[in-house]
Amino acid sequence: MGEEHPMKERHFMEEKHSQKGIAKALRGIRRYFQLLGIYARMDLASLTRDAKFMTIVLIADIASNLSSISGIFLLAWKFGGIGGMDRFEVLFMLAYGNIVMGFLNMMGGCNALFPSRIIGRGQWEHMFIMPLPYGVQLTVGIYPFTGSSSLLSGIGMLWVAIRHLETAPECHFSLPWWWPGMLVFQLIASMAIVTAASYLFSSLAFYAPVQCEEIASTVVYSCEHTKSFPLSGMPPYIRYPLLTIFPAGLMAWFPTMILLGKTTTWQNFYPAIFALLLSLTAAHFFRKGFRYYVKKGINRYSAGGHRS
Repeated sequence: MGEEHPMKERHFMEEKHSQKGIAKALRGIRRYFQLLGIYARMDLASLTRDAKFMTIVLIADIASNLSSISGIFLLAWKFGGIGGMDRFEVLFMLAYGNIVMGFLNMMGGCNALFPSRIIGRGQWEHMFIMPLPYGVQLTVGIYPFTGSSSLLSGIGMLWVAIRHLETAPECHFSLPWWWPGMLVFQLIASMAIVTAASYLFSSLAFYAPVQCEEIASTVVYSCEHTKSFPLSGMPPYIRYPLLTIFPAGLMAWFPTMILLGKTTTWQNFYPAIFALLLSLTAAHFFRKGFRYYVKKGINRYSAGGHRS
């Protein structure tokens, strides 16, 4: 009987500690969404401050996004498809890629997608004194009103593509109940691949901040400009490097093949596995570079405060 009392007391303390941990995590999640709301309200304020001007900018941005991919779609329309893909399958691929980059751009207000800029400009030191974790500081910079043009145009094109694919008898396309979940799963994997590739190359900025300040933008924009090309008709020596070494094919084309049911079962999980491995690699090298950065620092600013 004497041993039961300490055991019950220990169990009570463990349960109380667990409840405190859950409550702390919930407070952190609530605070995170509060910060997202603050950025969203500031973005809305910039939109409503001069609604006419911002409306023109948004329309121009949407037109720019559509025109940047219209060449591929017009070729597909002219020739009835590209590389074994129907014209609306090509539109589906273009819409998917727009959604991927649109969401990342909307969430990237604090250069979260381009960490080499933060490192190369000596701005990590600014983040040291902020009472928020690095991940929170990087991801709360959301611009849902002024930065969502690519995302909105992608969603619109995706809806048009699905409507035509469902009604076209030659496409044999139908939506099972699990298809929306698969779409979200593939979108998350594609966004993780782009982000991980950016952080992997950005780790070089810890060692060469001046030379590698814009290396993340080079990687991301190169993937963005290459993702619009269907790889179905490409020879293997072009297709496979774009699915491994330079994974632009995993931003739109390969997930489109999966969502259209043109891949095998094991291939359906390739983007997720690649995203996991690339993320682990990027995390390893980024932490390694950050440890070097903490020891060596960066001397980008002169005595007068100007960046060299």
